[in-house]
Amino acid sequence: MTMLTIELPDEQKAVLAVKAQSKGLSAEQYAQQVLEQDLAPDWLRKSWETSRTAGLDQLSTAEIDAEIAAARKARRDARLQPGS
Repeated sequence: MTMLTIELPDEQKAVLAVKAQSKGLSAEQYAQQVLEQDLAPDWLRKSWETSRTAGLDQLSTAEIDAEIAAARKARRDARLQPGS
């Protein structure tokens, strides 16, 4: 991984620090997250937006795991049904 140094005016550093703190992140972590989201491919950003619109971005890890398990079980059950 390559290190990137970004110089910001003091006012922007302060804003960055406040935004990061509101999300429980360091300024560096927040900046990295923002850049990763901005550099994500269009299809992924559209998926994130669809998720937010549907309220699915609020699911906990346990809820996501439960949804995945249910979908996998339904797929297995469908394959076991005669004639499918």
